[in-house]
Amino acid sequence: MKKRVLALIVAIAAILIVGIAYFFRPDQTEAPGKPDSAAGRSDPLPAWVDPQDVTAVEWEGKRTSWLLQRTDSNDGAGEGGWSLNGKPAAESDAMRVLSQMNLLWAKGAAQKQPVSSLKDEIIDSTVTVAGMANTEETVYLIAAAPSDPDRVWIIPSGASFAYPVFVKDLELLEGDVDRLKSADPSA
Repeated sequence: MKKRVLALIVAIAAILIVGIAYFFRPDQTEAPGKPDSAAGRSDPLPAWVDPQDVTAVEWEGKRTSWLLQRTDSNDGAGEGGWSLNGKPAAESDAMRVLSQMNLLWAKGAAQKQPVSSLKDEIIDSTVTVAGMANTEETVYLIAAAPSDPDRVWIIPSGASFAYPVFVKDLELLEGDVDRLKSADPSA
């Protein structure tokens, strides 16, 4: 009888230990499929702007400045157009600019570096992105390091990583936006 009670206690203890280990895993800090913020993976994913969510992008730089903004529709359907510096812009042009921004970000995502590793960087541009889902704006700094004149760094406000972008790619985006700014919207 004592052996059976002892065996039953050992079996119950083993079940409890396995159950506790299953629900309280030390190697898992969050639910499966969610990013583990404790491991430093909370930095933004390789997408700068969500074209479906963004309401405005303001670019203030040394070479160019512009404001791409979603406009309200007149029919109340909730869908509007776009404006670039207050002038009407085609949706295809706005989507192209947003896609180019995301492409810049994606190119640099694989080579991200800690912000602390940048030395003597100079702020080249500031990009502010506003979205429908967020009530707050997200600010990105574009910084140039004198030691590497062929690259600039995209630094999300408050993030621990900077994302490198070739200056020629950045200038291509800025040039495309400048062409859109000077284009006749009625054409």
